Amino acid sequence: MKYKSINFITSHLSEIINKDADLIIKNICEDYSLDYKNAKKKYINNNSINNNIKNMLDSKIRCLGIIKSGCQCARTRKNNSEFCLIHQKSLKFGKKHNFYPNVDSPE
Repeated sequence: MKYKSINFITSHLSEIINKDADLIIKNICEDYSLDYKNAKKKYINNNSINNNIKNMLDSKIRCLGIIKSGCQCARTRKNNSEFCLIHQKSLKFGKKHNFYPNVDSPE
């Protein structure tokens, strides 16, 4: 099963998480005689779920190549590489660098 679109993967994962969270809240509300609509409104935040999924996917499967506009490539990585098929051949505009601060060793 191969999908090229990160947006497709994000929306698919979001649907799965929302269905599962909805079912869990529904079961809890039935068990404890709570108001389902209020509990759902209070505990399910779709924007937060979508942002977390998108951030996770961006860091794990998105190509690290830079496109002409200076933004990160939106394609998925291929063949256990850090890049999509196009950026495996050429990094004309460079690579996205993840900057991690240096941490002093306690030794």
